[in-house]
Amino acid sequence: MKIALITNYWKNSDGGGVKTYLVNLVDALKNRGADVDVIFRWGDDPEHSCGGKNKIAFPFVCYRQLKMIRPEVIYSQGTWYCLLPGVLYKKLHGCTLVHTFHTEPDRGLPLPARVFFQSLLNACDCVTFVSKKLQERVVEVEGLSFSKTAITYAGVRAGEVTEGEIKRFREQYGIGEDAIVLLAIGMTALPYKAEGLKLLIRAVKILWDTYPNIVLIATREGKYSEELKTFAREVGVEERVVFTGDVENPFVPLKMCDLYTHITLGDGLPLALLEAMAMGKPIVATPIAGIPEAITDGKNGLLVAPEAEQVAEKIGLLLRDREYAERLGRCAKKTVEERFTWEQAAERFLQCYLDGGNVREDQRPVGRSSVEHTWQRE
Repeated sequence: MKIALITNYWKNSDGGGVKTYLVNLVDALKNRGADVDVIFRWGDDPEHSCGGKNKIAFPFVCYRQLKMIRPEVIYSQGTWYCLLPGVLYKKLHGCTLVHTFHTEPDRGLPLPARVFFQSLLNACDCVTFVSKKLQERVVEVEGLSFSKTAITYAGVRAGEVTEGEIKRFREQYGIGEDAIVLLAIGMTALPYKAEGLKLLIRAVKILWDTYPNIVLIATREGKYSEELKTFAREVGVEERVVFTGDVENPFVPLKMCDLYTHITLGDGLPLALLEAMAMGKPIVATPIAGIPEAITDGKNGLLVAPEAEQVAEKIGLLLRDREYAERLGRCAKKTVEERFTWEQAAERFLQCYLDGGNVREDQRPVGRSSVEHTWQRE
């Protein structure tokens, strides 16, 4: 099967979880025998094609590339300018077209943009979402509707980390061996994640008196990094919060942390959360978006309302009861092994590709009033 993937973010870009999702999915598809060509807007990869950074020109460069690739399946990501070339190619040459939403919208689309985007989505054989809740939010916030959809969860695997890497990380950021380490990955790039990290910073302030050696590591260099550093200084915990910027191997801080926290006000189903589960870490997270689809409160993690006091209370509970924390971590790892592997993710996508546009009569359209009737393949 020849697949062309069109994406905003690819290798060596600041694409966060979306980039990681796609790189791993492409590897899994290739392992299943698929021939995958990637056309990207941001990144660097000599094995695949860059369509240029101008989002107006990007669809037309992609279309020219598609004519050379001649794919059986086009798989586009997120934005209209990734989807448009796939629609043009399908109408003129024929293929299966699948489009995926990754991130939760923070505001509705203006009417002209919604009508245009809807017309593109109508050409898709299947539209997929990385969580059930994300699908509901796209319908609710953006007012879009879909004739055939699927939920395509990410896969994940635990990363390899050496003791030497951990030692160098501790030395680089001045984190002592006796520190109680909380970790938040990738919370500096989007507004609803940054607001969640502010709540976590306030929680650290509350916990500091009881745990004077507590440290919060916040990774990724994002749009809100400087604002968050200023906020930590204003709250008075500047010395307790370590902003690392982008890290080469995110599994290093994951390996060394005592507790993973994902306090956010919006999301899809964050890959960082699944990676923490794969590493067997106890987790405190907000029950936002797709997170409850992976975390069952009290079974493989703790879910908490987005309030600083309650976040501090849940973190304190796991720091006091290490046996309980370890049990939650073991259950989280088992959940990932059973439900969130890249092999399973590749299989879901291949089923979407192979099914094409053959919608059964009982597969009702998805819109504002009919989310519960979505056709979902899990």
